[in-house]
Amino acid sequence: MLRGLKSHPLAAYFVLAYAISWLSLGPLALDSQGLLPFHIPSGFFSSILALVGSSGPLLSALLLTATIQGASGMHAFFRQFLVWRVGLRWYLIVLFEPALVTLITILFASLLGGASFDFAHPPVTHQLALPPGANPWVLFVPVFLLGGLVGGPVGEEPGWRGYALAKLQDRYSALVASLILGVLWSVWHLPFFFIKGTSESTTPFLLFALGVIAWSILITWVYNHTRGSVLLALLFHNALNITALYLPLSRLNDWQGVVAQCLVALVVVIATDPARFSRRSLPARPPSVSEPLSSR
Repeated sequence: MLRGLKSHPLAAYFVLAYAISWLSLGPLALDSQGLLPFHIPSGFFSSILALVGSSGPLLSALLLTATIQGASGMHAFFRQFLVWRVGLRWYLIVLFEPALVTLITILFASLLGGASFDFAHPPVTHQLALPPGANPWVLFVPVFLLGGLVGGPVGEEPGWRGYALAKLQDRYSALVASLILGVLWSVWHLPFFFIKGTSESTTPFLLFALGVIAWSILITWVYNHTRGSVLLALLFHNALNITALYLPLSRLNDWQGVVAQCLVALVVVIATDPARFSRRSLPARPPSVSEPLSSR
């Protein structure tokens, strides 16, 4: 079995990530659709299922790294979280690009006669069940921090970028690796589309998938320019999520936001070398789980 894992680490990773997530989220999706003979009440058990399901990519990466590479692999895996000296501009990009693109999209949508936008009552107001008159913007920092710790970024990015992307780029160009990962990343979200109350449950899958593929390209671009920093990938993912909570597009104009992100991703592809998403030498990243420490 170990030989098979070593021979096909990428396939094993995606199969295990999907299995962990879908087996955990599946009961919640079936319950939400009324397809179970019993009801899963909201509480500790359902929260554990949701947490494990959302963390499938991370758990898969940890299990395979520990099994295949042992302590040295785990050391290399966690080193990716410590790559933080990457230059101020990359922090500005990952933290503000999603909001900037969304604001520009809102502006153009308004000029073209799109629906109005209520910044005083963003979706986070309803998700947190704030009392009438409460200002949701006061909670922006706590929501940003908790969104990264409890939400998808920590449960996903160490796996998608820290494990899978590193290995994909050992085989393919940055563009092809991003497209492959983008498709698999979007399909991984399928159970969420059947759980009522999630943002995915009211979003057309094709629209969602196009946005995720664009984000995959942009995160790869950042990852390659920041020496494989999982921290920056995590911050970027979190900023994308928080932007959707605080700067929402109306459902009539969701496609405009996706088109805007696709255009930004297209600019990255055209303006750089698709092999690495750069036209200059990139800073070397530390040894990752895609290569043994002794190889450098």
